[in-house]
Amino acid sequence: MIGFYGGLTASIVILSLLMGASSHAARPAALGEALRAHGVLGPRFRRFAAAVLPFAEGALGVVGAAALLTGHQRGLQAVLAVGTILFGLYAGYTRHVLALGGGGPCGCSHQDVPLSHWVTRRAVALAGLALAGTVIAGAGPVRLSAAELITLMLAACACTALLWSLPAALREPSAASVHAPTGATVHQPTGTTVHRTAEGVSTR
Repeated sequence: MIGFYGGLTASIVILSLLMGASSHAARPAALGEALRAHGVLGPRFRRFAAAVLPFAEGALGVVGAAALLTGHQRGLQAVLAVGTILFGLYAGYTRHVLALGGGGPCGCSHQDVPLSHWVTRRAVALAGLALAGTVIAGAGPVRLSAAELITLMLAACACTALLWSLPAALREPSAASVHAPTGATVHQPTGTTVHRTAEGVSTR
């Protein structure tokens, strides 16, 4: 077993890969639709990316989880190194799309999360974590106590959930989704004024 921080970074990357693969499996057409909306890749490359990326995420996640649980450091390093490249490519691609003024969904979730700079920043963070995990995993095995393992698993799940929900949580609402408050009753003054004479007879 690698050290606490190595296990933490590796677990976050592996969980993110598995979450990405499961999201694509939940909505198989979402990635292809997002790539088409971005308007950067041609039809052939779009079909290739939509078919290969979910499979690559799932395969890396499963192999990485097995390597982490069995303490196979070389296998874990290989998975994290490929994960660094994968997340780095995704960060570069999304930045390029945004620089060209493209939009549409990010294609990384079963929800319609719009493409934004927070999607790019999340990919950069995951690439950095994968790179750090690759380096730390080569430092040699470290035996962790039961309490450290439980802490590691809880911290990895919490950090992964926060990173994964970052683009959706920080997206800005569009102008169409902002509605003026309703329900307020506007009272219009009437043009009729009632006057009373000294005798008590009302006049208008």
